Amino acid sequence: GFTLLEVLVALAIFATTALALMKIGMNYTQSLMQNQLRTHAHFVAMNAAAELQIAGKWITGTETLERDEQGQKWKIQQTAHETMSPNVQRIEIQVLHFDPETEQTQGVTTLTLFNQRQMSSTP
Repeated sequence: GFTLLEVLVALAIFATTALALMKIGMNYTQSLMQNQLRTHAHFVAMNAAAELQIAGKWITGTETLERDEQGQKWKIQQTAHETMSPNVQRIEIQVLHFDPETEQTQGVTTLTLFNQRQMSSTP
């Protein structure tokens, strides 16, 4: 049979192991959620870039948009920068996630694209 001391030592070892495994599981879950959020944010950035290029829009300065996509609230900041060519601009699209619980935004991803000025065709 086991003595009381042996049972207590076995329970202490079991509790320590269970806590370590629980911490590993929590870290894995948090990492998975962060990766999922980053992936969704990248899709939002790619959608904003596609809309910008399809519309042939030339932006100046910084524009801020708010979107509800993929069941989340997003804030999109598009900042235009000049390049060596006057007909090409570098646009940085920063996607921020709005957390309704804390009512704060958190930067998630940034996408850079080059936008070419649409030349108007004259007859």
